[in-house]
Amino acid sequence: MVTTQRKPAGAGGTTVSLPGVTAEFHRPDHYIPTRDDLASAAEAVRGVLPDHQTMAFYRGLGALTLLGLMDWPVAAAIGVGVAVAQRAGGPASK
Repeated sequence: MVTTQRKPAGAGGTTVSLPGVTAEFHRPDHYIPTRDDLASAAEAVRGVLPDHQTMAFYRGLGALTLLGLMDWPVAAAIGVGVAVAQRAGGPASK
């Protein structure tokens, strides 16, 4: 015989008693981010992304690859080389 017992309103769960087994089901706690949480996440992402000029360069490499004017391994090597040079503070960096 299955019996269902409700806990008090604040508990947020249900207990089901079966022969030899008792199961408790609880409502999961969900975290809903606030506007400030989302704004700080967006700022963190903006801090990692390259500037507009570098993004335009990467888009150009992608366009050349999509048009078939450059093979993708060559475009990838150029893109990685530019990214490494900018991180190292080489002549390609501002």
